[in-house]
Amino acid sequence: MAASGNAYACSIGPYTADSDPRKGDRLLLSLVVERGMDAPGRCIIELADPLHAPVEAGAAVTIALDTGNGSVTVFTGEAYATAVTPTGQLVRAVDALAKLASTRVEAAYEEVTSDFIAKDLIDKSGASAGTIAAGPSLGAYVVHRGPRALHHLGVLAALGGADVWTDGKGKVQLGVPKSGGADHRFKLGETILALDLRAESPAVDGIEVWGEGAAGAKGADAAHWLTTDLSGVTGKAAVDEKGKAQPDKAGKHVIRHADGALRAGEAASKVAKAWAESQGARRLRGRIEVAGAPEVEPGDLIGLDGLPQDHCAAKMLSGGGVVRVRGVRHVLDRARGLRTMLEV
Repeated sequence: MAASGNAYACSIGPYTADSDPRKGDRLLLSLVVERGMDAPGRCIIELADPLHAPVEAGAAVTIALDTGNGSVTVFTGEAYATAVTPTGQLVRAVDALAKLASTRVEAAYEEVTSDFIAKDLIDKSGASAGTIAAGPSLGAYVVHRGPRALHHLGVLAALGGADVWTDGKGKVQLGVPKSGGADHRFKLGETILALDLRAESPAVDGIEVWGEGAAGAKGADAAHWLTTDLSGVTGKAAVDEKGKAQPDKAGKHVIRHADGALRAGEAASKVAKAWAESQGARRLRGRIEVAGAPEVEPGDLIGLDGLPQDHCAAKMLSGGGVVRVRGVRHVLDRARGLRTMLEV
């Protein structure tokens, strides 16, 4: 695999595998790394020689890849299973979201922001928080033991229009869609190996958010009062044909969301706008296979060059348009070297 121009460095419990034979003590046969939004990431490592002692559950796993622009850590997690094959061993590992998916938390919060609760859940699960996007203010919020911490984290992230994933170093991220130009560019016929994109018209193009309490009419001190007039604790937003969020506007096909934790109109409006921005970032959906690109992270923006003029994505991406990466899958084997599949 090193001969194809790809370098790798793997630390798997007590073992190391490296494209430089002077640094590793195991031979790497193949590797699959998957990280994406809203679900635990995973890694499958195939090592030669079945006679070595199996990697124990809980052992640290770190994967770094290099295509010539410097080594990039693409996975940090823990092994959970080892299988022996006729030619070697398969080691399976998961990232920090697995800790959240297996942890039950019970807690109650008052007058905090959703990102504060998110950080607390991550900490209680034994994971490390990375960049956590700011969320709306909540009058009260209760975390029940029934759903796992990852479920609660997803609900909190959605209030701020964010998604949940881990970065290559294993830190939990809550990120909203970025604006601006492409973080990476790929060209059809050169770095793009396969392309499957489709333009989807959203079934829902607007949202109305309804909070609870009398804060809108009576002031913050009366947030806990019951009221029949909720006009002060509502917000709305829509997504236009270009995927741009339109605050304080109603769409043609609207959903309604009620949340008693929202006690102010500003919070309800913030949730509505965040929802619209999140929906607008998914005008194109599908998968793109490119030559090895370990530098691409979930949440990154990519530009696509060389598309045929009649391709459904060409018009939408004209003028510097970009698509947001939702998932990254790296595959390294001896037959084809390193390839990266991007889910958008």
